[in-house]
Amino acid sequence: MDDTRSSWRRKFRRVPLFIGAFLLVIFAKPQFPGILIGMILIFLGEGVRLWAAGHLQKNEVLTVTGPYAYVKNPLYIGSILITAGFCILGDNIYLLAATFFMFCFHYIPYKKKVEGDRLRKIFGDRFDDYDEKVPDYLPRWTPYSKENVSWQFKCVIENSEEGILLIVIVGILLILSRPFWKSIF
Repeated sequence: MDDTRSSWRRKFRRVPLFIGAFLLVIFAKPQFPGILIGMILIFLGEGVRLWAAGHLQKNEVLTVTGPYAYVKNPLYIGSILITAGFCILGDNIYLLAATFFMFCFHYIPYKKKVEGDRLRKIFGDRFDDYDEKVPDYLPRWTPYSKENVSWQFKCVIENSEEGILLIVIVGILLILSRPFWKSIF
């Protein structure tokens, strides 16, 4: 019963994302220089996510290489860059403000507690040391670890990052094509 309830909660949490994406596409008014700035942020964010996903081995090892050597939450940093990029691309400052508000005051505190508890339970003192020495969002200047683990494409696939990349591409195409919808419909 708890697994079913948990599954529904995870799905329900995505509803605001879908509503926000729908509103962004419907009200998008892409124009230069927002297109350029938005695309730079989107590609930078996806690059960070790909780099992080290529190092992440969920629940197997405490990942302290790649971007995780500098910051605890590179996937979130990538996601917020992508989100900001889409809002700028679609010229929607209101959705950008709402997104940052939700990210800072709901998502970050929730994820910090859930993931911190989970990682502490799995990795114990090693996670506590990492948690103490590596900042959540503003990268440190020197790497936490001298471990040399290479980026792996298989980790990208295992972390489903190719799905995020596809969503990003489709989102860009939908927003950039938005001005032409009036002539079609």
